[in-house]
Amino acid sequence: MKTTGSNFEEPPVDGRYTDTVCEKLDEKSYLIDGKPINLPLVVNDASMMMNAFLVDSKAAQAMIADSGFRVVELFPGKAIVQLLCVDYRVNPLGNYNEGAIIFPVLTPDEKKPLPFFGTLKRLANNSLGNYVYRMPVDQEFTTHGGRFIWGFPKWPSQIDFDFGEHLASGCFIDEGELIYSIWAKTGGSTEIKEQRAASLAIRGGHAWKTYGTSSGSGMTFSLGGKMPEIGDKHPLALELRSLGLPKKPVFTVTMKNTQMVFGGPEVAAIGEPFIEGY
Repeated sequence: MKTTGSNFEEPPVDGRYTDTVCEKLDEKSYLIDGKPINLPLVVNDASMMMNAFLVDSKAAQAMIADSGFRVVELFPGKAIVQLLCVDYRVNPLGNYNEGAIIFPVLTPDEKKPLPFFGTLKRLANNSLGNYVYRMPVDQEFTTHGGRFIWGFPKWPSQIDFDFGEHLASGCFIDEGELIYSIWAKTGGSTEIKEQRAASLAIRGGHAWKTYGTSSGSGMTFSLGGKMPEIGDKHPLALELRSLGLPKKPVFTVTMKNTQMVFGGPEVAAIGEPFIEGY
């Protein structure tokens, strides 16, 4: 799978297309490849890591131009991109690893925050939407579920994730080609109370917004960090290079144990505002 752009062309999974093996029964009930899934969906245990980078905002906006969203600038001319790896251990969609390329963005009709302090405030209180540009996973069932229920751009790929005592490492490889490898410090003991944030996605010519909550323990926040490795062949890796990567992250975050709850999505036409605000 090498398609770039916000309008993700979903490849079939083992020869089957998601919309042919999934069914929405009602607002809280789905049938995903023959298995019932009910909302809210609860993730009882997972580990995660994230690297955040300052990148050229014009290049970032060009990368997501057909999404209807606008990248948020921390400084004039500088947007944020996040590279993630997550190990989902206990949840109805199975035990699987996940990667993600995410941009904090503004949705249509949202006012632009003041540079730096205004953006920092919205980042701190989770009132910015997180646009999921890509979300590779290493299992088929969660591919169908993530696509059909929340519109996430998922497809089966290779996601390797190791959460060690002092260091976490994650690697995203697609069709044998490196997209990124990232690292972050672990070993922290900070506990995080429940936080609410919105994830955004594009699927089927529509924009999707899903609110989720998360809490956890064993968080480590570090300024700076190790420079990632970025591939030099795959189109997604080349897109990351067009943003100025590889470079050192502005900060990294790891969470040894996290719990999450995901509700149902709101769907709107691309470029139109969502009904429910922040």
